[in-house]
Amino acid sequence: MATVTLRDLVKVYPASGKNPPFEAVKKINLEIKDREFMVLVGPSGCGKSTTLRMIAGLEEITGGEVSIGDRVVNNVLPKNRDIAMVFQNYALYPHMTVYNNMAFGLKLKKVPKDEIKQRVEAAAAILGIESLLDRKPKALSGGQRQRVAVGRAIVRDPKVFLFDEPLSNLDAKMRVSMRTEISRLHNQLNATMIYVTHDQVEAMTMGDRICVMKDGVIMQVDEPLTLYKQPLNMFVAGFIGSPPMNFIHGRLESDGEKVLFIETNDKGKPIRFHLSPELASRAKAWVGKAIVFGIRPEEIGDARVAREGDYSDPVEALVDVSEPMGSETFLYLDSGASRFIAKVRSFDRYTAQEPVQLIFNLETAHLFDPETQDVIQ
Repeated sequence: MATVTLRDLVKVYPASGKNPPFEAVKKINLEIKDREFMVLVGPSGCGKSTTLRMIAGLEEITGGEVSIGDRVVNNVLPKNRDIAMVFQNYALYPHMTVYNNMAFGLKLKKVPKDEIKQRVEAAAAILGIESLLDRKPKALSGGQRQRVAVGRAIVRDPKVFLFDEPLSNLDAKMRVSMRTEISRLHNQLNATMIYVTHDQVEAMTMGDRICVMKDGVIMQVDEPLTLYKQPLNMFVAGFIGSPPMNFIHGRLESDGEKVLFIETNDKGKPIRFHLSPELASRAKAWVGKAIVFGIRPEEIGDARVAREGDYSDPVEALVDVSEPMGSETFLYLDSGASRFIAKVRSFDRYTAQEPVQLIFNLETAHLFDPETQDVIQ
């Protein structure tokens, strides 16, 4: 296996008609460690698939370098980069059997027939598709086709596996199953894998580390729980997590020895609460200024339920929608100026337009600069 290193990587698409040149990837730097499962995640158009295709050699590099191991591969043909790629649309040959689809790349390399047979059967056993080897793709389900596409990559025994949104064409239940399959496969093969997705749940559950991208720029690279608990900016905080982090715009005011957060609200009674000593110490320089308060939905609770820890003063909101999810309920709330979401216990019942008293867990809350959108540390 091998490390993959991106140094000042740039991709610019030339002007087309009335459209000016478009910089899809903007001088990014990233090192994927040997045997690591790295996930590139972000919204459509953020540059993640373009980055993957430059690693694969399917997109020309405008600037910077891509290295696989200790070799710069900018000018190396895709077939000579020792990588295998699994595409969103499977890319199987419809006229070939599963066996021949998996064996095709090895035949082109003139690998001996006995070795091809051994590799294909071994990969099929890993993926549980031994009984499908004589079928053609049209006789397979979406999940089975995806397993064949992954099997075709495995038989090549590459240095690096590349996955470009491989589960996006599957239904929800099959996505969960294949997510587990690919994670298990990574553990079994102990391989370097780079996986592109727009689904942050896939990213959180699969990656050793996650690279969050926006507009061709890397916003943060970290382990999943670090991204979740210690986001560096509002974009990462809002993109990672389902439902996403709530943001309440307001200002800080001094209140004796305490610091008071007051919601920006010209429609009614604003949310007001005192910051915890720890949050207040972080925000000393922000007293008298605008600020954004960030809180995860699961860190908002009903004030009637006793809790230990550093919680806010009670704040009042109206229930807009109550969404039972089985083990928990999502409450969509309206404070008059802000809308936010809380995750609460499923056995507590709430109705639309019901006023509720809520408390925020200040030990896990974040404060952000509204101009730069960076976290205040």
